[in-house]
Amino acid sequence: MSGTQRRALWGALALAVGFTAFAYVTTQARMLRAVIPWQADPYDAVVSFTLFLVPALAALTVVRAWLCRGGGPQPGYRVDQLLRAARLGAALVAATVATDATAAVLRAERELWDGRTTWLIAALLPLGTGAGWCLTLLRRAVRELPPEERRRPGGDWLDDLALLAAPLADLGAVTRFLRRHTVAAAAGLSLSAGALVVSGQAAGEGWPGWQLAVVELAVFVSGFFAFCLLSDVLLRIAVTRPRPGAGRAAAFAAALAVPVSGGLRDAVWSLAGLPGEVDSPARLLALMAVCALLAGAVTLVAVRVREAR
Repeated sequence: MSGTQRRALWGALALAVGFTAFAYVTTQARMLRAVIPWQADPYDAVVSFTLFLVPALAALTVVRAWLCRGGGPQPGYRVDQLLRAARLGAALVAATVATDATAAVLRAERELWDGRTTWLIAALLPLGTGAGWCLTLLRRAVRELPPEERRRPGGDWLDDLALLAAPLADLGAVTRFLRRHTVAAAAGLSLSAGALVVSGQAAGEGWPGWQLAVVELAVFVSGFFAFCLLSDVLLRIAVTRPRPGAGRAAAFAAALAVPVSGGLRDAVWSLAGLPGEVDSPARLLALMAVCALLAGAVTLVAVRVREAR
């Protein structure tokens, strides 16, 4: 691993730590959350996910990077996939900063601003600068990899999981199961993560009622599931398995449509020409379900048509 690649990974880790601290404080400290422009949807929908996804990616990268200790030569696929994870984390930070900056430019929740708001908006500048610097450095680091290493991934994250656990247990059966049932594993992981998030919110903010809890669970589980499917492709979690087909693409689109339509519920409701507003959990669930079905169906047809050509 070259010096540039090491600096890029360390920089991405520092960015993830700084972003997580900022996102946690501005979303969990009520005295600060009350005055930020991005406290409501659709802006809040972005940070609601990246607050968990960015540190999770950073933690996985650190654990896998443990195999790179000692400074010896590393397989090209391992370096490539670590850099992929770092780039995805930095891109999530950049997307969140861009969303928050958009809320500030559009003066969202302007009536709630005070002196603290200016400082919170100003804090976006070093985060955005750091994200841009990291993405630039990561791009340089990726270019140092031989092109054939990027085309032929070799091993994957599951291979290295087995290596890391080798001193304690033989995970061969586990990794084989995960390769055969990637989508089911992603669904189980997403359901567990979503339940933990909703439970944590209920413990910290009070029980919202079963209807709102179902809405929140649907949003988080769907969003995490879409991210898991995307990460499997972008990060090459499991490369030695059949290429994802139309059904998986449709599942990704349907899952992604749930948090997207939930965050943009008023705009989607108005665009559909429906009377009234999305003023109840039942209406919101119905809206998200219809959008998910439409997104999944359109994607399935589009992929099938493309495969038929």
